[in-house]
Amino acid sequence: MELARALERGIAVLDPTISTADEALGALAQVAAPQLGIDHRVLHDALRRRERLCPTALPEGVALPHAILPGLNRTLVIPMLVPGGVEMDALQAPSTIIIGLFGAEGRPNEHIALLGRIARAASDPRTLAALRAAPTAGDLVHVLLERDTVHA
Repeated sequence: MELARALERGIAVLDPTISTADEALGALAQVAAPQLGIDHRVLHDALRRRERLCPTALPEGVALPHAILPGLNRTLVIPMLVPGGVEMDALQAPSTIIIGLFGAEGRPNEHIALLGRIARAASDPRTLAALRAAPTAGDLVHVLLERDTVHA
């Protein structure tokens, strides 16, 4: 699956006031809820459960919280920039780039393929620098789409 099909223009989070992992997961859920037609509390709980199972933080200061949920008819990716970083996993550096993924239960292969695409982009120092320099939430989406074509 192409990343462009899972991203929505302008649907992203850039919030310097977020200071905890739970706040970051909650912000992703709040933004995703109207797009997916599911209550934000259900989405937030799904992300919390997944993070408790196995934290998704990577050494590069990136986290990829994700959940597969019944009732979804599409996959949604939401990039987030938290300039001060949040501790998603005590063993990793604070995450400044958090890319949330909500997947449809009946499409696990899409979910895995998108995680792979995002992980490739997130391992590239140029992509990370461009995401961290994004001045607006909309620019996060633009940068992620632009850099995805390099890593496809």
